[in-house]
Amino acid sequence: MDKRMPNSSRTLIVVGVRFQGFSSEHPDVLTISQLLEDLQSGLYGEAGEEISLRPGQGVTAADWDRLHAVVRRVGVAHRMLLEPHATEPLGTDEVHKRQESNALIAALRSTGPGVYRAALRIHNDNELLLDHQTGQHVQGMVVVEAARQMFLAVTERYYVDPERRGGYYFVIDSMRTSFENFLFPLAAEIEYQVTRADVGDPTRLSFTAEIGVHQAGRRCALTEVAFTAFESELIEGKEHRRAAHAVTHESRLGAEVGAGV
Repeated sequence: MDKRMPNSSRTLIVVGVRFQGFSSEHPDVLTISQLLEDLQSGLYGEAGEEISLRPGQGVTAADWDRLHAVVRRVGVAHRMLLEPHATEPLGTDEVHKRQESNALIAALRSTGPGVYRAALRIHNDNELLLDHQTGQHVQGMVVVEAARQMFLAVTERYYVDPERRGGYYFVIDSMRTSFENFLFPLAAEIEYQVTRADVGDPTRLSFTAEIGVHQAGRRCALTEVAFTAFESELIEGKEHRRAAHAVTHESRLGAEVGAGV
């Protein structure tokens, strides 16, 4: 059966074009571009059973608005229902990125003392997808980066005084990720548990935490991280001195090689 033909009362999951390898293997998964093409070509027609459209990864709120408009224009809004799109990713300042497409965290909230949850939102043009996407699953480096962004965002929002936000330099002391199940380009949740918080000195905040990524009732990965947030003024001088030492050492080695030592 052609997977694009409407069936009796079903749900279609819509993903970004980067995840075509996943959509091509599953009858109820379509890329946003394929679905728009099918709608505009009249494939679904006006008659047929009700279809729910559920957003997966790689689909933005703007994509969803465009899909709404096309569904209305081709006359199938009475039977093709779009589920709500998840909240847009956090601001780039909270996750320490410059491009919005590289933010992976959305709908961050506190769910208990030292416990926080967020939705994983992967933009179709995320930097980690541009040159590496094989098979059906999401690559592991996306999980690692999502964990990094999660501890940044939680710290900035919940542990830093508002007037000090954006004024910290984060240093990872250790970070270990265990991959337990494949992560696919579908809805996923991130759970963050603070296991130690040393926040007595506002110039130096130190934490350990566990960060789990969950999907379809399973934990896909667990990251254990220890990190410190220093006031920028405290760490910039040390960083500069160590960078200067490394440059001097490298220059000396270059001079010795050039001299034939």
